[in-house]
Amino acid sequence: MPLPVSLEEFVLGWDTFRAALAAGAGEITATLGLEPHACDGAMVATRMPLAGRLCGPGGHFSSTALFGAADLTGSYLAGQAMGPGRLPLVTQSSMSFLDSSGLGPAVATARLQRAGGSVVVARVDVTDGDGRLLTTSTFTYVPAPAEG
Repeated sequence: MPLPVSLEEFVLGWDTFRAALAAGAGEITATLGLEPHACDGAMVATRMPLAGRLCGPGGHFSSTALFGAADLTGSYLAGQAMGPGRLPLVTQSSMSFLDSSGLGPAVATARLQRAGGSVVVARVDVTDGDGRLLTTSTFTYVPAPAEG
């Protein structure tokens, strides 16, 4: 399935992704305040506000919130690459925390590194409101087993 090329298309796909997540283990994208930010057919980006519930010491984004933004943005991208109705499962992740920031919003930008029949690898970078790189990560996904 092609990646979205317009923000409108991204919002529609994101809403479907959120509904699938809510049916499983609750709606984490709402907790993080993640919303579609940008896309261009080769990448998708979400934004996360700087909110008290997402902050660690000193009013900076918590590492947990930054990881969540990266994971969910990468998961959406992987799901689009896998095709309709396929939810991705993370089998491996690696994240480097490069800086901290109290300047929002954080923007998680995901790009495909590899998309095959049974595995998707995504790179996700998270920047702050000034575009400063906070984290860089890679995630490996496989399709979730069919229910039944």
